Amino acid sequence: MHENSQTGHPNPKDRNRSIIWARFAADSTEWVILSARATQVVTDADAHPLVSLALLGPGGKVITEILVKTNEFSAREALEGHGIDYSVLLKARKYQDAVAEVKQCIENKQVYCWDAVELRQILSSLAQANQEDTLSLSLISVGEEFGRFLGQLKPGTTSYELPEIKHEKSALSEARNVLLTIMEMAGSNQYLEGANASPLGWTGEFYRPKASPAEKIKGFLGIE
Repeated sequence: MHENSQTGHPNPKDRNRSIIWARFAADSTEWVILSARATQVVTDADAHPLVSLALLGPGGKVITEILVKTNEFSAREALEGHGIDYSVLLKARKYQDAVAEVKQCIENKQVYCWDAVELRQILSSLAQANQEDTLSLSLISVGEEFGRFLGQLKPGTTSYELPEIKHEKSALSEARNVLLTIMEMAGSNQYLEGANASPLGWTGEFYRPKASPAEKIKGFLGIE
């Protein structure tokens, strides 16, 4: 979890907007979180990416976890480098099959990720290595919303820094951290002072989640 002081945010209204965005997400079921883990497999002839993908649904439900097959890799490289279970290794899929499964799982859903730019780079590199078309997705960067929430400006600009997510070995663990970040924002208090620049004194307090983020996180972690 992250701390954020009101006095340290350059625009409290921006922070409130991120909280409202997260509260709508917390109440919706029409989205999934997509994360990827990429390592390099080095052979005598070349180096190519080994990629695992994870899809997480609302409430922390694991939709799928996929290891994308490549020409040469060892079980150790997959298990230790990607933090996957042996069952995921045994069910490794060819690129076309992996893409087809992801498309089926995300149909008619919004797709959240931490950093859309980084994820697209991984997907593009994977497609090139397999001499296939890149999986094209409309991605929503939770990291950008969290950056707006925290309020750390890039030097000399009015744009917010993209925070780093906790480094995880597995794509599934990263997806869970993305979900916890959404819940952290949704459960945060909105600023009442300094957010009244508009004539109506808008603070974004018109929307509250149906269930508290604390209750949702307990359910996600399996706590009664």
